[in-house]
Amino acid sequence: MRPNILLFIESNTTGTGRKAFDIAKENGYNGILLTNSINQYHDFSGIEYKVCDTNDLDCLYQEVEKLGIHTVAGIMSTSEYYIEISAALANRVGLNANNPDIIRHYRDKSLLRTTLSANQEINQPLFMIVDGETGMEKLHELMDFPYIVKPAEDSGSNDVKLCYNRREIEEQVQAILSKEVNMRNQRMHPKVLIEEYIGGDEYSVEVFGTGKDLITIGITEKTTKGSPYFIEDRHIFPSRIPVELTALIERSVQLAIGELGHLNGAVHAEVKVEAGSCYIIEINPRLAGGMIPELIKQATGIDLLELHVRSFIESIDSMMYETAHYSGIQFVTTSSTGVLKAINGMEKIERFSGFHMASLDSKKGKRVRKPRNSSDRLGYVIVTSSSYEGLKEKLNSIEEVLSIELD
Repeated sequence: MRPNILLFIESNTTGTGRKAFDIAKENGYNGILLTNSINQYHDFSGIEYKVCDTNDLDCLYQEVEKLGIHTVAGIMSTSEYYIEISAALANRVGLNANNPDIIRHYRDKSLLRTTLSANQEINQPLFMIVDGETGMEKLHELMDFPYIVKPAEDSGSNDVKLCYNRREIEEQVQAILSKEVNMRNQRMHPKVLIEEYIGGDEYSVEVFGTGKDLITIGITEKTTKGSPYFIEDRHIFPSRIPVELTALIERSVQLAIGELGHLNGAVHAEVKVEAGSCYIIEINPRLAGGMIPELIKQATGIDLLELHVRSFIESIDSMMYETAHYSGIQFVTTSSTGVLKAINGMEKIERFSGFHMASLDSKKGKRVRKPRNSSDRLGYVIVTSSSYEGLKEKLNSIEEVLSIELD
């Protein structure tokens, strides 16, 4: 009997998380979730799960033994926090999987910066690593403000801040170092990355590794808001940029992945373009967040999430696709603090031609604020159009039509 279990070590709580289990089922596999607590998964009714310490490799291995190692076809996670331990578990079980040491060089932004420094063809921000309290004396060397301060390991723009003077940097560094665990109760490494601020336009690049090749699926145009915090509030796929710039961005990402190490499955790179140069901001060994896989599906027909899930079970040799539409997401945020009472105007937006989907109800009755990380977004609306101009017009209209009521 063939192995029929696809094991998920935790999951995204929204977006791609729940859907990955449906994809496993559609492909003939039983998706089972290993989790510290099922209570964090509000929309996962009907999912088979087992509770264990998902931050302990030995505990995870014991759960696999209970299920029967021969019954497990693949091990993965849609949560960035658990990609590395999922790979380590898969290797221990004897399944074909990505190298967890390579994954660490992607996830730990200080290791990523150090590794990329070996290749002079790769542009990245100038940087400084503060490794625990002992590295605080380095801060007097900083001269050309502002700087981006961020944890070496985290996700969702948590604690990423633009700082304009040494005092702000010291406060942000101390705030990051004071946190012992992240939102998934994993121990934080006492490392902070201080980076030169790169202006210019921001893009993400979606890449898929097949084992033989790295396929660039496309480039997403991004906008952010909420300075000094950087919260993505709009994505457009595909971006509309000149051919020469597309080639520059794709080559920069390919070079960086070559230095860090090739992976099977989805890879998500974030770059900035300033004064004709492409700078690597970060590269993540996972699917893009922010519903970008859904935008890609609407624009090209490629279900990147399905391909990513299948890559943990079988070999993905190639893919064929054609970009037929533009697809965009407008995130909804508030500039005030209060309890969310209502978001009005959806009835009109649902009548837009090209309206695809929306999610605006999850935070009603909860205290909200001006966004400091992606968790502070109140929801989103996704629309499509046959033209770039038409899509931007619809996204602008969403901002105009929606109104937010706070108590």
